[in-house]
Amino acid sequence: MNRPNRKIVLSFLILIFVSANSFSQGMQQLVPAKHWIYDALSMLYSETASTSLTANAPLSIAELTMYFSEISYERLSSSGKELYRQVADFFDNRKDLFLSDSVYTGLNIAVSPGVLYKSNDQIKWSFGTDYTGNGENSTISTKLKESFAAAAASTSSDSISYDTGIDYGAASSFSGNELTTPFIAIPIYLGFSDYVFLETIPFFGKSFWGMTSARNFTNIPYTADDFEFLWPQIAYGSIGKSFGNWGINLNIAKEGLQIGKTQTGSIIYNSTFETDCYTQLNIYSPKIKYNLDAIQISRNKFMYLHNLEIRPIKWFKGGMVEGTLINAPFELRFLNPLMIMHSFGAWDEYMSAEEKTYYGEAHVCAYIGFYADVTPCKYLRIYGLYAQNEIQIPAERKSETGRAMPDSLGGQLGFELTIPGNDNGWWLGTLEGIYTTPFLYIKHGAEWSLYRERYNMQSNGKLPICSWIGTPFGPDCVGLQARIGYSVPQKWNAEINYLFVAHGTNSFGLLDNTVTIDGKTYYAYYPSVLYKLNQEGKGGLTAQEAEQLAQSYQLTGIIQYTNQIVLKSSYSIDDHLTLNGHAAYTFIFNNKNQQGIFEQGFELSLALTYSVF
Repeated sequence: MNRPNRKIVLSFLILIFVSANSFSQGMQQLVPAKHWIYDALSMLYSETASTSLTANAPLSIAELTMYFSEISYERLSSSGKELYRQVADFFDNRKDLFLSDSVYTGLNIAVSPGVLYKSNDQIKWSFGTDYTGNGENSTISTKLKESFAAAAASTSSDSISYDTGIDYGAASSFSGNELTTPFIAIPIYLGFSDYVFLETIPFFGKSFWGMTSARNFTNIPYTADDFEFLWPQIAYGSIGKSFGNWGINLNIAKEGLQIGKTQTGSIIYNSTFETDCYTQLNIYSPKIKYNLDAIQISRNKFMYLHNLEIRPIKWFKGGMVEGTLINAPFELRFLNPLMIMHSFGAWDEYMSAEEKTYYGEAHVCAYIGFYADVTPCKYLRIYGLYAQNEIQIPAERKSETGRAMPDSLGGQLGFELTIPGNDNGWWLGTLEGIYTTPFLYIKHGAEWSLYRERYNMQSNGKLPICSWIGTPFGPDCVGLQARIGYSVPQKWNAEINYLFVAHGTNSFGLLDNTVTIDGKTYYAYYPSVLYKLNQEGKGGLTAQEAEQLAQSYQLTGIIQYTNQIVLKSSYSIDDHLTLNGHAAYTFIFNNKNQQGIFEQGFELSLALTYSVF
């Protein structure tokens, strides 16, 4: 290559690299959940005693700028005005390489080496736990083993066998966790005017099993088994247009949806839920918005969600989510936004005659959620969320089968204080509680329960890696988190928080409990299924036992009590370099749901993130 051509290529690369920084790149760019811009807008709205429609993610730059334009600069404190200017800079300071008048591109390189330490191998990493054992100490599993063994003995054959499944990895706290940031990430984007935006982030990092290994001490892959083969995890295309006081966006992406802004993760739909793909239609305005989401959780497992959100007065907003999960190929009929609730009565359309005998309904899960934000005064936000995938009305409880159907629901309530301080800083205080019944997200079979499992290609290839649609705590838990801290946005922050989680034995491991009858395998953990098995003389539970299990709102089995105190801080040396520190002390009673087992230990991490351009 001659010298002039070298100069042209070098100039081209420099322009591309310089274009990708901490600023927005296009009006249809999607901003992921947990981005600092959501916290900033929440603080600004809270200071003006207002709510906003910014709690769901991801949102486009066009939508975020519409909400930002509502904030009155004159009503803000000095800290608020400085934060306002930072947000404005994020939206306005674009530095793209224009390939033509309306086509632009860019990329960046982010290097994030980190070191980690965990003092007790009996305590899981905070980013790889579901706060319970794997179900092997479940009281109900012991009872079922006995009942199925007795049923098999009575038939004088081996026609009935019971399996409690295998181990698993809990990934509901893994995706997007600051401790699991890939070692190297390379965001690449291409935009067309203000209407089309494409972005992907290839990365070089450790897999779930590599990061959660007891021997792990860094996020840098150093063996072939540690390397995450399936990348990128962030990739999307987004098109849309803003029309002044309303707009529309259509996007397709891999994962990362979130409904509600919380501290411990949304109970309705959290960004940590791993999926293969989703397509979203978003029609928005400052007062009302509608989302349609068609989500491919895995092959032949689709979720169809409709989300309506309204803000009738400035200090209140509310939303409703209605959805249907179908364990079958994609169907157009579930995209109709007005065919809500029981969605064509599809619960008996996908099962075989054998499944009907034991399940009654199969391969379908209805889902509903409600959420609201209230800002009763300046600096205070109160939020609540409710999720449900099964509830029995009194008329349905008249039969033994109806009384064996568990109510599957949960609630979340939080308080968030953001008070401006000195030197453009903010005092932060939050308190959040959560409760989930033992069968929230769970249906008669794993394929139509509200979770996802996948497998790694490099190591532990036979163990599933699982994530819930909502809270990382999953079903069968009571949780509380309290936090206090101080932050100077884009400069430094420090906080301390306390987390308490009481968790029963129901989690991902429950979904592997099966019984094989005459060569055919059925799921054997749901109360109504266990009752029907008993009615057929195949083991299971009596009507009274199944009703007792289904109607109890108490946590199941031996309860694990997790307590964790965490100190976190970050410091931005300049626009390119940020340091992050994390120190946690954890003490657990009844560790892994074993009575009287106490464990304690420390978890430490230190990370540096360097953005090349």
